[in-house]
Amino acid sequence: MLDRRDILENLADPETYPAKMLAYCLKNPDRSAAIFLPILGKAANGTDLDALEQRSFYLGLHILAVLQIPNTFDSVYGLATQQPLLLTNLLGEAGLGETFPRVLMCVGNGKATDLWEGFQNDKLDFMIRDAFLRAWTYEALKGRVTAVSAERSLRGFLKSEDAPSADDPIWSGWLIAIADLGYSELVSFARDAVASGRILAEDENVAAKEFEGFETALGEAQSDTDLPEFLKARGYIPFGEGDGDWGNCFVNSPQSHKMR
Repeated sequence: MLDRRDILENLADPETYPAKMLAYCLKNPDRSAAIFLPILGKAANGTDLDALEQRSFYLGLHILAVLQIPNTFDSVYGLATQQPLLLTNLLGEAGLGETFPRVLMCVGNGKATDLWEGFQNDKLDFMIRDAFLRAWTYEALKGRVTAVSAERSLRGFLKSEDAPSADDPIWSGWLIAIADLGYSELVSFARDAVASGRILAEDENVAAKEFEGFETALGEAQSDTDLPEFLKARGYIPFGEGDGDWGNCFVNSPQSHKMR
């Protein structure tokens, strides 16, 4: 059994891709859980991480996600909703935008209600809310949210008294979710919202282009009968299932960025 500190130091090294250590961690889920789940729990509870824990956090979280270690989702959800600034610091903008949604897809099976609540939390940064929405959409695409329920949720989000302001960037994600789910029933609803300035109100030209892209994506979703290929094309790929995921993950890690 490898020493905890050796594992963390290897994963925290910003200069050397830890291929052998990643392989070891993925082949030894119990050991990985014993090391990385407590670190994740500390972060979720707002407890300070030491320097080594901080630098190894990024890869450690992705290891937990790929292994689908029990309780990972609850801690990730707590970190994202209770310590959002810490999450951003630990993952960096690249990680938050590119792989955090896919981490949620790994561990969010059956957690659609929580994912939707995270998406609706307007106290969170747009990128975190959008990650929750992407993972929720993935759950719906996989059939773990019924079409009736998903459509009702998307429609109700706009009609809610607590709906975001007209210039909130989350509306772009809302349109993408409708398009990717192929909900043609909501096209006129969405069109009226754009035309009235209820959403995407910041720039009319941008709004027009986004809605044009929305209609194109919707048409593609309705015509594509190969779900696995559609999910891949639209980026609904749980982390670890894509080509080059670990190499890209290392390159995007905050400790790697600091060396540039």
